[in-house]
Amino acid sequence: MSKLSPKTRLAAVVVLALLVVGGGVYALFLRGGDDQPVTEAGSRFSDTGGGASGAPLDAAELRAAGAQRTGSDPAPPSEDEIGRSPAASAAGLFLVGFRGTLRDTPFLKRLAAIPYGGLLLTENNYEQPQQLSGLTSKLQEVAREAGHPAPIVAAQQEGGEFNAFGNLAPDGQVDVGEGDRAAIAGSARTTAEQLKALGVGMNLAPNADVAVAGGPGQGRAFSDSPAKVASAVTATVSRYNSVGVAAAVGPFPGDGAASQDPDNGPAPVGLSLDALRDADMKPFAAVASGADRAPAMQMSNAIYAAFDGVTPATLLPEAVDELRDRLNFEGAILSADLVATTATSGETVGEAAVDALKAGVDMLVIPGGRAQQDQAFRAVVAAVRSGEVSPGRVRDALERIAALRRFTREAREPVRAEG
Repeated sequence: MSKLSPKTRLAAVVVLALLVVGGGVYALFLRGGDDQPVTEAGSRFSDTGGGASGAPLDAAELRAAGAQRTGSDPAPPSEDEIGRSPAASAAGLFLVGFRGTLRDTPFLKRLAAIPYGGLLLTENNYEQPQQLSGLTSKLQEVAREAGHPAPIVAAQQEGGEFNAFGNLAPDGQVDVGEGDRAAIAGSARTTAEQLKALGVGMNLAPNADVAVAGGPGQGRAFSDSPAKVASAVTATVSRYNSVGVAAAVGPFPGDGAASQDPDNGPAPVGLSLDALRDADMKPFAAVASGADRAPAMQMSNAIYAAFDGVTPATLLPEAVDELRDRLNFEGAILSADLVATTATSGETVGEAAVDALKAGVDMLVIPGGRAQQDQAFRAVVAAVRSGEVSPGRVRDALERIAALRRFTREAREPVRAEG
């Protein structure tokens, strides 16, 4: 075997160094050159970095993605249809963010070509609050005129400091971690009504973590008591359901005991599976089924000693199975921010998207930027074409997303009276 050249040895050292510093690589490259964060998980909008490469989707790819134009509330395609035209179905699996406001975003042209399943609004998408309702109306109008299924419009409005639309917080809103059940329920209803008035149909909230001193849930979670968190989460989901806005509860199976915020880099959780089930999963179990069940839940980017200690939960079939099979959750499962996932998994965002789908996740969350979204889309299409992801897996995911879409349509209808 020939000796490695000095240049090759240097490249190998650089690669090894990048792998070792994981979180630093994420901060420098995955987040791109743009310093404006999006709400979800800290990803940055950038058309470079994040392991994304290659040209933007070309005309043929856009035509294939938009080929299935069947109205605002179509039935999911059959497995045969997915197998014949995977690009026409793959876009419906994605919840994507975009840069710009109603006045200046170039995303509207992209939305007319690609029938994304959902759109994530953040602080990047408005200058004045009143612009948001105009933007959500325009997004739905563009999709409708293109013959696409109505996209699910989402935001992350947890409360306190964790709001996409911070200046829309109602007077007297309960700070995260404070207030009794009645106050939390009242705050949740007010927030849901505000989101509904803006045309937002899904909130990536509430946070169901059990707080641990020094952990990422401290100052964000409702309580350090699993029972109190479960009560608060149930009250919140119940009020959201009554208003007709979908709560996507997360991050499952709980980040409270993680070493750091999992969306900032590798975040181990050292609890055993029994300990997770006895504490951190309790709030999720409270809304997984029954009268106050949540229509959606979002996975975590943490890594768990209870499983393999290496793979982020959002990519791990065993973690998804805990939610789907043991807790009997039948709603839509959202991935964590898959750009942030790559800081821990070491994959490209395309590989992470495919692995999340194979693990049982239904909706793939990629806040930005466009290059990462394009790469993930291409990877999912290729995985379906090759048989790595079966058409049946795609159809199951699209069926759950369609059910979630029907629920979130109520965000554009009058608020129901309190029961």
